[in-house]
Amino acid sequence: MISKYKKYFSFFGILAATVDRKMQSFYCSMDSIISNNLPKIIKLLLSKVLKPIKLYSTNNI
Repeated sequence: MISKYKKYFSFFGILAATVDRKMQSFYCSMDSIISNNLPKIIKLLLSKVLKPIKLYSTNNI
């Protein structure tokens, strides 16, 4: 006798699909924010580069 079983969505399957969709949306929004602001961030970091106070020191210790 061939048993036929019905395929139902499990609770965990629905939960995993929902979480995957939410995480994908979150990552897409973060990627969009980063790609739009990356030139500003790079410009800010380059302007804040640490520079030595004195190029030539008189104290040779």
